[in-house]
Amino acid sequence: MPRLPHVRVGWAGRAARALTTLVSAAVLTVGALAVAPAPARAEDVITTQEYFSYYHLDTARAKGYTGKGVTIALIDGPIDTSAPELKGANITDKSRCTVEEAPRGLNHGTALASILVSQNYGVAPDATLYLYQASDDNSLSGGTCVVGDKRLDSYAILINQAIDDGAQIISISMSAPDPSDDVKWAIARAMSQGVIIVNSAGNTGADNNANQLSRWSGVVGVSAIKSDGSFADYSSWGNGVTTAAIGEPFTRRDYETGQNTTTYGTSYAAPLAAG
Repeated sequence: MPRLPHVRVGWAGRAARALTTLVSAAVLTVGALAVAPAPARAEDVITTQEYFSYYHLDTARAKGYTGKGVTIALIDGPIDTSAPELKGANITDKSRCTVEEAPRGLNHGTALASILVSQNYGVAPDATLYLYQASDDNSLSGGTCVVGDKRLDSYAILINQAIDDGAQIISISMSAPDPSDDVKWAIARAMSQGVIIVNSAGNTGADNNANQLSRWSGVVGVSAIKSDGSFADYSSWGNGVTTAAIGEPFTRRDYETGQNTTTYGTSYAAPLAAG
């Protein structure tokens, strides 16, 4: 399941409008897996992101829009819950298994969790975040997630688990070429129970709808814009894309180099929309 969409009905449009309102008001999001990375130095702490002022999140927080009482599920790779940006965040690992990852495997999920619930710059700092670990093409192995010919970290299994656990929003910044009926019915169940699924559009700079969960109605596809409001040239698009959010720039930790780095992508736009 590489990181980073049928039944298209009016519900998706309503969900998109609702999400646009939520992004403007700035509420909600996400989860994490405990690992043992190298300790961060105090001077490396990331204290802000450019999108914070773009979305006026300080004003939203002052009005009480902090995600309190909301549960967000993040389906992604492992997360470094000891990262200083996540200090004080309410994160619970709900993973059904453990993926074997290289150090860089922490980069993606940790950044997404921080966008959602960092006390400094998270869209929904007081939300409860549940993590559901899933492997992708960059994982060293499926770890304990492969049992015989069955995967415990498939989208269908994890979406259903997140619903069972009480998640109200599910954020997924990974592609999903799997067209199985199991995935379709998991999404249909989420729709029937009012659980919003948000999925990144991808970074191919093309119509990438067929490779994303947002090809199914009921999933809100998110493309990326720049901080000046223009469409990001790397962002994918497609019929499943119903909203957009800032996709750059983001500062995140690089667990291979031990330094902070600047990055971009629809992966980061998705949790902003979910929040």
